[in-house]
Amino acid sequence: MPRFDEIELQAVPLGAATADEPARVAKAPRLRRLMALLTDISLFAALTFALLPLVPDSRDTFPVIALAGFIVIFSYYYFVGSWMLWGKTVGGTIFDVRVAGVDGESLPLWSATVRWAAVWISLLTCGIGFLVALPDRMSNTQSV
Repeated sequence: MPRFDEIELQAVPLGAATADEPARVAKAPRLRRLMALLTDISLFAALTFALLPLVPDSRDTFPVIALAGFIVIFSYYYFVGSWMLWGKTVGGTIFDVRVAGVDGESLPLWSATVRWAAVWISLLTCGIGFLVALPDRMSNTQSV
């Protein structure tokens, strides 16, 4: 055990978090998060309208269900991939909203998948899930 006068102290920049103290980041305002989500949803609306002419005009519901399934699967890859690679989507980049995990850094696959499912649940309940921050709570993440 070194004596007290043999210990070297490390310089820490003013305002930086130490190893014992986790970095505190401010949560993104709800309006910014809403605008980022609306931007991302508008991308999927544009994709849907672009693919709609490929759906036959028959009264069969299978092509419409297939298109809806494609949009849902594509949204999974878009959201989960963007959150895992960059921490933000296109809407998040425009409005400076990043999704961070518990450690304040990247999202693991499971957390990103649970967050994606919670976003869909919140959309299907007409936004009630967003009022109680359901995606953040279910996936143990935060929007910063």
